Amino acid sequence: MKNKLSISKDCVAERLDDELIILNLSTGMYHNLNLVGIIIWEEIQRTNPSIEILIEQLQQRFDSASIESDVQEFVNDLLMRKLITKE
Repeated sequence: MKNKLSISKDCVAERLDDELIILNLSTGMYHNLNLVGIIIWEEIQRTNPSIEILIEQLQQRFDSASIESDVQEFVNDLLMRKLITKE
């Protein structure tokens, strides 16, 4: 079974117009996401996809040659900041 992505239990998020503000309660750090970041965050929150499924879902929504590497890089950044986890 592929590793599923999920939002860290230490994070709370609030959407403000075209921005999502995330507070990591364990680090006290604030993070903000743009519209594409919000789409990825909400997809992880809603479906707990594996990275492969997440990339497939986003490829259907966006016509971009770099979507796979962009999503991989963004997810790795979220993991490094402990905003999401792999289960």
